[in-house]
Amino acid sequence: MALTDLSNLRIMIVDSNVFIAKTLFSILEAFNAGKIIVCETIEDAEKVITQTNLDCVFIDFMVEDRRGLGFVKTVRNMAEGKNDKTLPIILNTGLTDMKTIFMARDYGVNEIISKPFSPDQVLLKLDNAINNKREFIDMDEFIGPNRRRHKVNMTDWTGEKDRRSAKPE
Repeated sequence: MALTDLSNLRIMIVDSNVFIAKTLFSILEAFNAGKIIVCETIEDAEKVITQTNLDCVFIDFMVEDRRGLGFVKTVRNMAEGKNDKTLPIILNTGLTDMKTIFMARDYGVNEIISKPFSPDQVLLKLDNAINNKREFIDMDEFIGPNRRRHKVNMTDWTGEKDRRSAKPE
């Protein structure tokens, strides 16, 4: 699997579960990640994100009683600091129901990885978040990556297969 060279990447892991944080750290270290910062609290992560240039963040949905998405929203609304609003964020979660996935998407998460995860899955999600960046949208209702993975003219989305015009049955 020849994907992203991680040797120059600065990655932050935000997870209060020491086992998961160590597992992610070990996987990223095995793939030769340049710098890995682990934060157990949202408060620590907020300090790091304003003071350190990062290439990607892995955050747990359940960190500090489901505050992971609140942190994503904070990053997406950042006005200043070392990182900008488009910083790739990967949510790691054991909750893979559609409600959680839609909520994560609506908060501006780039990728979602479900637990338990394999090293190959971590590398693939990281590669997608870093190299397949989606257009970033900054509107009143939503700040985050374009939900569609490809850039096309909006008129290409119209027609019978356009989900936006589908009528509920």
